[in-house]
Amino acid sequence: MAAPATLAGVEELADWLGEPIPNGTAESKRAVLCLRIASALVRKESGRTWTTDTGTLVADVPEDAVMVTLYCAGRVFDNRSAQTRGSIDDRDEAWRVDESGAYLTDSEKRMLSAFKATSLRGLGVVATTRIDTVPASQGWVPTGTPEVQFPWY
Repeated sequence: MAAPATLAGVEELADWLGEPIPNGTAESKRAVLCLRIASALVRKESGRTWTTDTGTLVADVPEDAVMVTLYCAGRVFDNRSAQTRGSIDDRDEAWRVDESGAYLTDSEKRMLSAFKATSLRGLGVVATTRIDTVPASQGWVPTGTPEVQFPWY
């Protein structure tokens, strides 16, 4: 079985990164792999594939899924070694990396949570009556008020 189509394309990733990724180059092949990794994470988190039985994309892939794919693929493409510091001559720079490799941030997971199929979404009915599982006894519990008693369950 062939790998499913990525949720975003190399041209979109190049636009997101702001740098050209020429077709047929090693960078283009690496971009495709980054997009495959990111697409797999998005599919796993959302519980949806957005592909047909043959592995091609459906026409209406949500923009949220495409954006999260591009953002994740961009992180992997730009910083596949998960470096947290960099320096050139006397310029030193540090940035935060949540983990090495491809990952989704909490905000990206929240964006994709809308696509998860759960039984706890939308309107529902909550029963407000109780069914007696034990037959009621004939006893009464005395209260502090004269001639008022509470049934014993």
